[in-house]
Amino acid sequence: MGSGEHVVVGVDGARGGWAVAVVAGNPDRARSLAWQRLPALDPGALFGLTRAAGSAAVGLDVPIGLPHDDWRPADRLAKRVLGAAHARVFLVPPRAVLRAPDYATARARSREVLGGKGLSAQTWGLRGPVLAVDEALAEDAWAREHAVETHPELSFAAMTGAVLPSKKTGPGRAARVAALAGWLEGPPAPPGDDHLDAAACAWSALRWVRGEADVLGGEPDERGLPQRIVV
Repeated sequence: MGSGEHVVVGVDGARGGWAVAVVAGNPDRARSLAWQRLPALDPGALFGLTRAAGSAAVGLDVPIGLPHDDWRPADRLAKRVLGAAHARVFLVPPRAVLRAPDYATARARSREVLGGKGLSAQTWGLRGPVLAVDEALAEDAWAREHAVETHPELSFAAMTGAVLPSKKTGPGRAARVAALAGWLEGPPAPPGDDHLDAAACAWSALRWVRGEADVLGGEPDERGLPQRIVV
């Protein structure tokens, strides 16, 4: 690799597993080294893959750092950046809420610790990867050092200078493909949204490695993990 180039990995959740983009280069120009899909929510396998790739950073579209008794400031800041598209960012509830044994208990705990505010079924449905990564980071020093939370909607907005149309629309997907084509050489991402999002997370990971990323939030949680989103 040339001067100032790094290998990074971008990761997005994908049907009970992970969509992975291994990228080498810098935020101005890079090339795709590998597109992978891990079929299970196994952070050990994910971080093993990223270590083997020699990754300088792992950009994860998964919350890192969970609040104790409030919503995360990073999520509120992200919503502000996206404006009318703010619903694309979920407010991450406290760890005790996510670790509840069932949805009914989680809703009750949410009302207790969040001043009467409930918990949506959609947010509850995301608890699997969130808790899996949370536990892995508690045990894996390499992962704690290299993993940073990213959000593809914020990454694409920073990459293009505008919040893009929904990825569920033809224009939205076309805009994402075009944005990546202007940055990423090599084989295109496989069909579907997940690998496009993983590539965007890799772009933010490269910005992080080079000290060029915007950072939303940063307050440590009770385990010392920074509650931040890297863009």
